[in-house]
Amino acid sequence: MDAVESALLAEDRAATQAASERVIGGLMTVLGAPPVRVEVLAARPHARWGELHGLYTAERGRRPKIQLWMRTAKQKRVVAFRTYLRTLLHEVGHHLDYTVLRLEESYHTEGFYKRESSLFHQLVTDLRRSAMPTMEEYAKQPREQRLKRLERTADELAGAIRGQSDAALARRPDAKNWAPKEVVCHLRDTEELFKARFDTILATDNPPIAPPDPDRWAEERQYLRNDAGEAAGAFRRRREETLAFMKKLASADWERGGTHPVRGKVTLDAFLTLMAWHDDNHLDQLRRALEGKA
Repeated sequence: MDAVESALLAEDRAATQAASERVIGGLMTVLGAPPVRVEVLAARPHARWGELHGLYTAERGRRPKIQLWMRTAKQKRVVAFRTYLRTLLHEVGHHLDYTVLRLEESYHTEGFYKRESSLFHQLVTDLRRSAMPTMEEYAKQPREQRLKRLERTADELAGAIRGQSDAALARRPDAKNWAPKEVVCHLRDTEELFKARFDTILATDNPPIAPPDPDRWAEERQYLRNDAGEAAGAFRRRREETLAFMKKLASADWERGGTHPVRGKVTLDAFLTLMAWHDDNHLDQLRRALEGKA
């Protein structure tokens, strides 16, 4: 796995592909699965529905193929190692569904995502964020416990940036990753998006859920020109509104949801899980960015 991460950091597409093929070749041998090609391409294709991270194809008479894109669509940044690995293993999941489990279709079920996470944690043994609950672990927590996690985030966010100069908050750890204030602005704007989705889900039966484009937001909304303290304050106000909304939901309301183009139906309860994990992920990203680490 070190070779894959090193190749990504070096922004070397050919080396990333070669290292990925070695990893997946070994994994297929261990799992007793047929071989699958890995092709690494440049910037992700994108449309109104969002960016395409990976693609699995299998044509008669040809070896199945996994395609991944190593750069974001808008800003052409090389994706983070963990994101890349998750995408790679996601497509491996489709390969296993078709070739090992012999399924006619490969759906994004709860079991599918559990297998993806299991492979991820078996391959990456030295996780920098090992103490951080996974999405699956959060989903198993009582709803009240997940709500308490959301209640802590505004204070943790304010504490992380307290006393930091604007220069430190605007400094990116490298050319590809967000500066601390960009992370704060992302949390602020995503909170607004979450609340808008929740209002729509309560008002409409199973509405479509369009994925956001965070890199486009960062560019168009000029995150680096924002005041981090004001952004954190706006996040706090929006989070308080979200929590007030959630605490008034009836039991049946938590099962209402919308349809995501990739994940399928996502309930309000699943959104709560996602938000808890999302908070952890970006608070960790913020702290690492302040340390000059990607």
